[in-house]
Amino acid sequence: MDKDWLDLVRTIHLIFDQDRADGVVITHGTNTIEETAYFLNLTLKTDKAVVLVGSMRPSSAISADGYLNLLNAVRVAADPASSGRGTLVVMNDTIHGGRDVTKTATYRVETFKGRDLGPLGYADADGKVAYYHRTAKRHTLETEFSVRNLQSLPRVDVVVSYVGADGTMIDAAVAAGAKGIISAGTGAGRPTPAEDEAFDRAAKKGVIVCQSSRVGSGRVVRSPGLTRRGFVASDNLQPWKARLLLALALTKTTNPDEIQRMFDIY
Repeated sequence: MDKDWLDLVRTIHLIFDQDRADGVVITHGTNTIEETAYFLNLTLKTDKAVVLVGSMRPSSAISADGYLNLLNAVRVAADPASSGRGTLVVMNDTIHGGRDVTKTATYRVETFKGRDLGPLGYADADGKVAYYHRTAKRHTLETEFSVRNLQSLPRVDVVVSYVGADGTMIDAAVAAGAKGIISAGTGAGRPTPAEDEAFDRAAKKGVIVCQSSRVGSGRVVRSPGLTRRGFVASDNLQPWKARLLLALALTKTTNPDEIQRMFDIY
C-alpha cells in the first residue's frame, strides 16, 4: 500500500535525522521488494546506505539463504563505499540498484537480476564489498520528489496487453478514478487497436497514459505518435516501476512533456 511506503520513508528519515545510524537494512518479502526499492530510490533524501534484503528459502529449509543474505546486507550497509549509490537490494551475494533490479524466477536463489545493466557489485565470501559501476540515473538527493507530508499518492493502474484485448480494463481504471495508466504493451510497447481507442478516450479525460512493455527488458521510446497523443514512454522501466514514477510525477505536474523529462532522467 502507498501508505506503508510513505510511512517507511518518514521512519528512515527520522532515524537519519536523529543521527541514530549510518545505514539502514530493511527485511522484505521478495515478491515486491523491487517496487519498494525503487520507491525509496526516488523519495529518500539521504546519501546514507539503505539496503533491502529477503530470502528465497524459508529458515527451516536445507541451505536456507536468509541468514547469509542478512549478514551480507549489513556488511553492504556498513561499507563506506555504499553511500551515495541510491537504494540497494542485496540477495545471493549480489548488490543490485533499486531502479534496475527485478525478480526473474519464482523459486531460484539467483532470481534477482538487473536484466539490461547487471549488478552494481558483490558481497564476496572473503568479506570484501566490491563495486564495479554506478547508475547514471538520478536518485535520492538528486530527485525532485518530496513525500514527507503526503498521506496518499495519485491512483495509477497497470493494464497488460494480449491478443484480443479490448478497452474494458482501461475504461474501468478511468471509472475507478485513475489519474494515470501504465500500458504494458506487447513487444516494444504495442497495445491492441481496441486498447488504443480506449487510451485515447482516457487521455481526453485528463488521464496520463504511459507506454511500457510486458517483455521484461529493453527501452520503450517516445515515438512521434506517442508524442502527438500526449502519451509518455517508460524507457526501460518495467510496468510496475513505471507506475511508481508516474504516481510521483503526478504529485508535481500533469504536463506529459514534463513527465517524460522525469522518465528520461530517473
